[in-house]
Amino acid sequence: MDNQSPGRLRLLSVKVDRVNYGRALDVIRELMTSDGCKQVVTLNPEYVMLAERNGKLLRIINAAELSVPDGIGIVWASRILGDPLPDRVTGTGLLPRICGLCVKEGRSIFLLGGEPGVAEAAAGELRSRHPDLKVAGTSSADPDPATDDRIVEEINRSGADVLAVAYGCPKQDLWIDRNRDRLEGVRVAIGVGGAFDFISGQTPRAPRLMRKAGMEWLFRLWIEPQRARRMAALPRFAWRVLRSRGN
Repeated sequence: MDNQSPGRLRLLSVKVDRVNYGRALDVIRELMTSDGCKQVVTLNPEYVMLAERNGKLLRIINAAELSVPDGIGIVWASRILGDPLPDRVTGTGLLPRICGLCVKEGRSIFLLGGEPGVAEAAAGELRSRHPDLKVAGTSSADPDPATDDRIVEEINRSGADVLAVAYGCPKQDLWIDRNRDRLEGVRVAIGVGGAFDFISGQTPRAPRLMRKAGMEWLFRLWIEPQRARRMAALPRFAWRVLRSRGN
């Protein structure tokens, strides 16, 4: 997707695409046929606030070929600004759909990140949902740049077409950005945050009604109270959005 496309909304300093799951998959399908590795970002308010302070992360997000509105706060902000996004598109919801697309298009996927064993467990669950899915490989290697050469070589040997990276923000996006030019066969690399944990069952998801009401963040805070410090970005984000309405 063109980075200057009218299909993008500017939210403070950050750009996000006006997509739902269907449109996001259409874009990813197009990216699968392009040259080079294209980056997909799953944007939430924490990302936005980090990018406001980190010029490198801001550049990465705004240069990504696709930036989807992962957090409910992003959708809320678009409504406050009078330019509502069509839907929330989460990394956890998008990854299984990408796997379905891989099956249809004859592509393979590599899962990178998570605690030891989690990527493998997530791959097993994704295969159970899509029996013909080609999982090129999995790795729990950490995002330390010192391991980049080894992991890039492993991914390239695997022949993967799509790479899902679960290091969380901003490590997954920084990893993709610094290595994308060395990923020989990968056409799409997407940061998926905690998707492996949710898909594998390692971390329970909020009840469906809470997710539909946009309250999944509260459920995650309840089961992971250590996230409270990260959640402090939410009121700052809301205040910045409200202040920006008249600008």
